[in-house]
Amino acid sequence: MTTSTWAGHATVAADAPRAHGTGRTALVFSGQGNQWLGMGRDLMAHEPSARAVLEEADGVLRAATGWSLLGELGASREESRLEDPAVLQPTLVALQIALARLLAERGVVADAFVGHSLGEISAAAAAGALDLAGALRLARLRGELMRRAVGTGRTALLGVDAEAAAALVARHGGAADIAAWNAPGSTLVAGDAATVRAVVDELAAQAVFARLLPGEIAFHSRFLEPLRADFAEAARGVEPRATTGALVSTVTGDVIEGPALDHTYWADNLRRPVRFVQAVDTLVDLGCRTFVEVGAHPTLSPSLTECCAARGVEPLVLPTLRRDEGEQENVLRTVWELRRTGAAAAARPRDGRKVRFLAAAGTEAPRIALRGRAAQFAAGVVATAITALDTVAPEAARTDPHHPTGARGTGTGTTASAVPSGGTPTGAHPETTRYGVSVDWDTTEDLRPEEASVVAGPVAPGAATVAAYGRTARSGWTRLLTARREVLPPPSAATPPGLAELTARCTAPRTVADTAAETAWHAERDVLVRLRAGLAPGHRSYLDMVLRITAAVLGGHAPRALHGIERHAAGDRPCWVHVARTEDGGADTTVMAEDGRPLLRVARSTWRERAAGTTTAPAAEAPAAPASGTTDLSALLAADAATREALLTERVRQAAATALRTTVDRVPAHQPLSKLGMDSVMGLEMRRSLDADFGVEIGLVRILRGATAADLAVGIAAELGDRLAPEPEPGAAHDQREPGHEPGPPDLDDPADIERLLADLDALSPEEVDSLLGRLAGDAAGEI
Repeated sequence: MTTSTWAGHATVAADAPRAHGTGRTALVFSGQGNQWLGMGRDLMAHEPSARAVLEEADGVLRAATGWSLLGELGASREESRLEDPAVLQPTLVALQIALARLLAERGVVADAFVGHSLGEISAAAAAGALDLAGALRLARLRGELMRRAVGTGRTALLGVDAEAAAALVARHGGAADIAAWNAPGSTLVAGDAATVRAVVDELAAQAVFARLLPGEIAFHSRFLEPLRADFAEAARGVEPRATTGALVSTVTGDVIEGPALDHTYWADNLRRPVRFVQAVDTLVDLGCRTFVEVGAHPTLSPSLTECCAARGVEPLVLPTLRRDEGEQENVLRTVWELRRTGAAAAARPRDGRKVRFLAAAGTEAPRIALRGRAAQFAAGVVATAITALDTVAPEAARTDPHHPTGARGTGTGTTASAVPSGGTPTGAHPETTRYGVSVDWDTTEDLRPEEASVVAGPVAPGAATVAAYGRTARSGWTRLLTARREVLPPPSAATPPGLAELTARCTAPRTVADTAAETAWHAERDVLVRLRAGLAPGHRSYLDMVLRITAAVLGGHAPRALHGIERHAAGDRPCWVHVARTEDGGADTTVMAEDGRPLLRVARSTWRERAAGTTTAPAAEAPAAPASGTTDLSALLAADAATREALLTERVRQAAATALRTTVDRVPAHQPLSKLGMDSVMGLEMRRSLDADFGVEIGLVRILRGATAADLAVGIAAELGDRLAPEPEPGAAHDQREPGHEPGPPDLDDPADIERLLADLDALSPEEVDSLLGRLAGDAAGEI
């Protein structure tokens, strides 16, 4: 198991190395079209640096416009004014600058910056060419001018290259322009509404992807020419500065120096086409192989991947935020991935404390009998969370007499000189506040200890609460637990049993199935375990003993909650474990030294059983998924039902990962694909891939409504199984539905099916209609 912790309130060290494991790193700032109600709220609640940026931006915009940025981010659906470009554009820029600041604080060192359309303003600010006030002024003026652009024409996204798009436009009168080179096979055109519609209709008739974007604006075309001079005049006085890294322009496609970003440049940014393909080419030439999309939701990732593929480059493309998902959690995931690949530099905390990135392999641990493997993994996760608490929330620790940095600590964690076999520690000070740690598990998912990566970080920097996340090669990131400091109750008046009393009381032998146990005895609710010799000292190993032995005694699989984790002496060999079963089915467990001194205590733990019928198979036993285009249907049909579903689940995960432009480990089998960012366009791509493999259609609406990879695999398996079933008797009733279609709204096969979908929109909720149509148009459009 690989573990890592980091602290908040950190700034990038001035001498931090910039050599990255996957090439140089570029921050890519998206334009408008990826916004969603509620964006920014989680960052404001949990990330002080992001909130500071947004509060500063709020003051700037209030003074200039009278409306509140924080008010808009917190507005309800009925109150929101994000449909107004004069509100939306500065809001998106402020959010992106806050994200860039947060990434820098977390140690992400960017070598290059690029922005798509509106995103160029944010990119210039992140690169140091604009200050916050200047960036917001440009975004506000740009948004106010875009109000006047309504009625200038239409914009469409075409699934062809720019040369083919230009030929289509010429064939239909020529009253439109290339508005954006999004990718080698994806082009935006904008102009006269009739011309743009004719181009879309011709491609639709050929079953080639083509979509009209919502609204009546001919973005980045000759029809915005009247606004260019007005924007240049309004933007006079902008004072660009030198950049701190390479800033690549999507107006020219080349590196641009900061002082060149004057008022005329920003007018060109509004009017001229977006040369995103050319800009990515320049980034590749600069050695960039890692791309972080900075925005409310990833929409440029497919274009980035396609542009790099055209150059023979396999990039690492990561998001920052995702629609309707925990924002802090998503940023932490990306930072951890960048840290793993070397693209996030070491960070230096403001108060001089060292930020700790711990890495420890657990594969060499001895094989644990029966239930101990899940408990051992849990102990590692809890130990990582406690280490993170020590780093990010030191205030309680400094007054904790049981902590090495406590007011009375000796540096070893000891707080008393000795513990008599029948009493409490001598030298204890009952008037001193005692602190422990409380842990609540947030998931019942079992991760494989030998493969899992775990990262723990603060829920809010400086707060006495952290969250731990884990993943394996076969699962995406999962929030595992929440840990916080707690004030322990005063010591009980009743004297706890000492070692002499326990050995006298526990006389009935019993078996404790764990390799660390040498012998064990019990009496009523107490179990006393003598540990084998040679076990390692240290709080992490003590915690491992507590959870493994408790699991073996109670017959539990993994903990639900741990309360009152109290650390005592460290450095002595663990020799005894006392488990006192509680009336609620849990336990009070203490690890003791040879003389009975407590080394670590968990005052109360509650446990769960493994879910019925679930197993954790070794990785070597997992079936290999069929590769796209090479599926052996005869072998698949010949397999038993369980193997068939396992193979199909892995194939669906592969297809989903390809559509999402991510890796298979980020597509858990039992997580809704829509929650992973799967939109309608990606769903179409995935469905076509699976249809080519199996000849079975997948309902697009089903995907958008929360189907998982496992759900889709079950459906495909059922359809394939029907091929083995005997023919029905003549006249027998049978289901006439098309393969893969669930009852309900029609599906979307290709552009020609739009009319069929629109005819049955009443079957969807208003939110689903908005999401479906918005994603078909807005997200697919790249950015404008």
